[in-house]
Amino acid sequence: MKRALTLLFLVLLSAPIVSAEYYVILDEKVSGLYPYAREIAELHNGTVFISNFSNLSFLDSQDYALLVVSYPWFDEEFVYSIYARLDFDRDGIYDPAVGFLPVRGSSDITSLTYSLREFRPAAAIFLKAGRVDYDEYLELSENASLVWVEGHGSPLGVNVGSWGLYPSRPGNPSGKVFVLESCEVGKVWEREDSLVLTLLGKGSPAVVASVDMGGVSYLPEEFWASGYPVGRLVQISNAYFKKVGIKPKAVLFGDPALVPVNSTEFSIVESPATGIYSKIFPRINGHIYTPGKPGLRAVFRAYGNLFSVIDLWRGIFTMGGIGFIIILIAFAVIFVHIRPEKKSLLGAMLSAAVSFLLLGAVMYYPPLGVSLQMVLFWTAVAVFEKKKVFWGLLALILPPAVITFISVLLNRATLSYGCFVMFVSFLTSLLLLVLLTVFGRVFQRVLDS
Repeated sequence: MKRALTLLFLVLLSAPIVSAEYYVILDEKVSGLYPYAREIAELHNGTVFISNFSNLSFLDSQDYALLVVSYPWFDEEFVYSIYARLDFDRDGIYDPAVGFLPVRGSSDITSLTYSLREFRPAAAIFLKAGRVDYDEYLELSENASLVWVEGHGSPLGVNVGSWGLYPSRPGNPSGKVFVLESCEVGKVWEREDSLVLTLLGKGSPAVVASVDMGGVSYLPEEFWASGYPVGRLVQISNAYFKKVGIKPKAVLFGDPALVPVNSTEFSIVESPATGIYSKIFPRINGHIYTPGKPGLRAVFRAYGNLFSVIDLWRGIFTMGGIGFIIILIAFAVIFVHIRPEKKSLLGAMLSAAVSFLLLGAVMYYPPLGVSLQMVLFWTAVAVFEKKKVFWGLLALILPPAVITFISVLLNRATLSYGCFVMFVSFLTSLLLLVLLTVFGRVFQRVLDS
């Protein structure tokens, strides 16, 4: 065995590593998996390199690298150390496109090899929480090669409303790239039976997941069907996170060179990082990647989702029973301390409903149950605002502030992401408060006349 490993090292040392564009970098702790790693490399005419990951300077900024890592050594610290080590030009984002494959044995890597051989790019589907049931998911995903799923998450899976994407119920992941727009699903080190590892083991060639609070991108979901290799898309998404002060938190598990779809459903334009737009959009290897041609429309498409009032409150009101508790506390305070007249309460309800209809028309409308909860809570906010404007603002800021504080305190979210959430919460609260105030005054005049 020792002689065989020595021979492998000699072969690797004599290989023309620097000329390759695709690398499988194999953890020296699992060097016995070399024959399987070589099969993946050969699919891309690439090279295998056995390493302890301390020196990755042989990689070029345009390369693709699959890091096969011993599972017990794979964690958040390892991911961020690799991201930092691969930031050759010090622009805040790693340069080569990189994917990770935590392995516990040969079956983990042979599953990926088989998945890559059988993969055929097809169409994309986008599943928002509360919009489809499990049977519809099975039907829609049957001929899909990219499945984007949104919902509250954990390493164990994604809650998609009436059902969940869990290790015990993953559907048929074979031949499908998964993008999991959920919190913390990428923390595979917390559970060996994690959803990510289950999907990979059952035939998915690539899974994109977050290792922090929040999802994997704030760009439109169609971004993942832009015709770029999935490793580049994760890199671009992380660059956008970095641009707004969030630690890059999207992680690709699987092959970084894989192109998930066979048709472009979303235009990503690569341009030299010069002029004013190089200040607005993140730089990656001297270029910017924009949703469409650089311009005001691209700015709105890139950053518009950050300030979605609907997204913020839909997220809160789909967190188990938290939404119900918030509404209960708000109305308890109102009926004990404010005791509004029926006419005043009606005006507040009308202002909340019209504000919701307006914002929903511009953004989107959540499922009915969530929509009703939002209107009900915004009615309470309108009552607070009529008593004192500051009370209204406080009512809007407190729920996300408490949730974020607890998440950071319990180490479920990084401080940078927590600060960002509070910044966005403050801006969206101001926008909603203005709408509630304006419509509240209008309806109060109508009711008083």
